[in-house]
Amino acid sequence: MKCESFMWAERAESRILDHTREVFPGPFVTGMAANVVAGECRMGPIFGGMLLSGQRAAELVFGRLGR
Repeated sequence: MKCESFMWAERAESRILDHTREVFPGPFVTGMAANVVAGECRMGPIFGGMLLSGQRAAELVFGRLGR
């Protein structure tokens, strides 16, 4: 199991979309949870990254549902 990294807002913010994904058939991770699962800096994505991560997760879910 990966551990979350230290606080680094710029890095966490820039990588949050890469970590927003389906982690197993069905469950998706978004926001700070996505960074924790990836072993990335959890704290930091507080600006547009949180919003964009949620939007990306919604797109992934819609894609999974075939819409």
